Amino acid sequence: MLKIQLLVAGVFASLHVMSQQPLPDLATRAQVTYYKGRTPEKQQTFSFEKNKASMLINQAEWNCKKYDNKAGNETVYTFELKKGSMDKAGLSIDFLFDHWDVKNYVIMPAAAYDGNRFDVLEYGYPPLFKSKDYNKNLPVTITNIPRLNKYEGKSRMDFNTGDLATPAVGVYFPKTGKGIWILTEQATELGNSALIFKENEARNKATFTIAAPCVREEYYSMANLSPSNETGKDLKEGDKVTIRYKVYTYSNLSSPNDLNKKFPAIRKSYGTSAYINQLPFSKAFELMEKQENEWWSRKDSLYTLGGETLNMKWQLGWVGGLMVTLPLSEAGGDSSADRAYKNYYKILTQSQSPSGFFYGCGNGKIWCSDCFGSPHPDNLHLLRKNADALYFTYKYVSSQRNRNPGWQLPEAWSAPLHRQADAFVKLWKENYQFGQFVEIETGEIKVGGSNSAVTAIAGLALASKYESNPQYLQVAKEAARYYYRNFIVKGISCGGPGEILQNNDAESAFATLESFVVLYEVTGEKEWLQYAEDAAAFCTTWMVTYDYRFPEKSLFGRLDMKTTGAIWANTQNKHGGPGICTASGDCLFKLYRATGNKLYLQMIYDIAHNIMQYIARADRPIKDQHIGWINERVNLSDWEGKEAIGDIFHGNTWAQVSAMLTVAEIPGIYINPARNELMVFDHVTATVKGNTLTITNSTRFDASIRVFVDRKMTSVYPQGFISRCPIVNVKAGETKILALSEIQ
Repeated sequence: MLKIQLLVAGVFASLHVMSQQPLPDLATRAQVTYYKGRTPEKQQTFSFEKNKASMLINQAEWNCKKYDNKAGNETVYTFELKKGSMDKAGLSIDFLFDHWDVKNYVIMPAAAYDGNRFDVLEYGYPPLFKSKDYNKNLPVTITNIPRLNKYEGKSRMDFNTGDLATPAVGVYFPKTGKGIWILTEQATELGNSALIFKENEARNKATFTIAAPCVREEYYSMANLSPSNETGKDLKEGDKVTIRYKVYTYSNLSSPNDLNKKFPAIRKSYGTSAYINQLPFSKAFELMEKQENEWWSRKDSLYTLGGETLNMKWQLGWVGGLMVTLPLSEAGGDSSADRAYKNYYKILTQSQSPSGFFYGCGNGKIWCSDCFGSPHPDNLHLLRKNADALYFTYKYVSSQRNRNPGWQLPEAWSAPLHRQADAFVKLWKENYQFGQFVEIETGEIKVGGSNSAVTAIAGLALASKYESNPQYLQVAKEAARYYYRNFIVKGISCGGPGEILQNNDAESAFATLESFVVLYEVTGEKEWLQYAEDAAAFCTTWMVTYDYRFPEKSLFGRLDMKTTGAIWANTQNKHGGPGICTASGDCLFKLYRATGNKLYLQMIYDIAHNIMQYIARADRPIKDQHIGWINERVNLSDWEGKEAIGDIFHGNTWAQVSAMLTVAEIPGIYINPARNELMVFDHVTATVKGNTLTITNSTRFDASIRVFVDRKMTSVYPQGFISRCPIVNVKAGETKILALSEIQ
């Protein structure tokens, strides 16, 4: 029988939780700690009587009060130093798990999935598999990050609350079918807290700790763990520290997926979110389109990444490549649309390898399998780039045909596109996975075991519809079932970026969600809708659920940046990003229309509204960024040093592509008259009363707002539909009133 203890000085006390069958022996242990450096030198546990306790430690007198708010499902511990003083001290709450099992699934949003209990390669940045690591059936293999140990040795994860998208831990106990989520705040009076999960040497006991202040045994920086220089705080008489948490328990679970599906309903238990209107979608796109056109290479017919090296000149997928051409063609001016067409023509006719896959990097004349600074050895290629390219190319050609029924696929494109889709079919039939890295010339999988290239499902589904090829759809369905069972159900998603080995990441998670939504829209089959909803729940664990409190003097503190809706990168690169790499997230909007579940509408609102504030502009410069640039860093974590919290590096990134896709694929205002629902994604306010729509633009920029009046929620709208929705122009500071019947 599973026994989970949350010990209070040896006296078990019931903890109020939301559950049909609470986990047994649930209680807490409250402690005071003296630190010598980062190491606890002396600890003493409070003994409670009627939720009150006091203690004398090193001539300091402490009181502690425990309050259970049954209505709010919250437990609050208030510690007060009544007399004396303490140097290098801290307070903590321990949750003790008895009869622990290494098969238990542990999740800490954006920081640990399945406890990060995977194989490890201690490679420096940027980590890349070496020939000795190649394995088509490689077990999930990660870099040197905080983790529970798959093998013998220390098994411990130390995190700052800023290391997580939501300060929380979840555990699924397969032996009993039970699960638990524990959520807490970002900070106490002593600043950010530490969240520590550790196992004993025998692996039959585990402890989860909320500690204030944040004192970690080891500090994480890029793919490296080193001793922390943190210690306790000097406290004086009258100082108070409050630790809050909420516990939710569940029964009748059958997989990590079942535990993760509980998270969306509780994920915003703590923290607040403010939504500020400052940059309308249309003005944001104007700034970004201008910048993209500055990086257009006329002689190479490419939208470049701004540099001259192979990977900084152009990349096929992942960071932009053939993806940026879609919003430029759908929401940009005529010159942008013409350049997008030329960009596609160049790539599809000149950069295909013998395997049928396209090369990953190039400069318009020279192409290579892939590179990060210099070309990868052994023609190694991150297949996710081809998966992105397949999907976005068929989105592009579908949009062109929907816009103009007479549009014809250029003859020179047809054979290359078929060869690329056929290469994915061949890969699947030979391996029953797409793999992560392939040899670009032969298409042979060198490293497998990841869902990195899962976007191929969406690409094949669209290709099957456009080309009327049932084989493409059959492979897409088979692959969808495989990736659902082996990743979403198991509560992992890994290897999306090209420089993280197979750490868990948000990119592959959202790509999995997008693929399931596309498959549902192509087929109308409910199986894929269920898969999509499960994937969406998993994706919430990667979303920042509150507005992080940045240091006041930091860049983001001075700019009053709001972080709700930022998307975490991965468990190695411990930063949030302004959006999804690299997508708009319109799959969530489509999922809302298919299900009517407003959760998905709120999720995409958080993402779409959040991203525009990160665009540098003349009236709101962001460090040394050029106008129209968006940096990828939303640094809540100190993984690049404490001074880097709320700071960025100089450079434009994939986040600009995500923002442009947002404008092209998310309506500024969404109205569903039948459901009496209104959602304003753009940076304006609006109300609907009867047949009257009132829009107020309080920003300093004129706004051209795309309005989608959804009168057929059950119908699937075609690619490019949002960019062709009616536009309502509202000047800066203006309020406009119009009838819904005027919006056609």
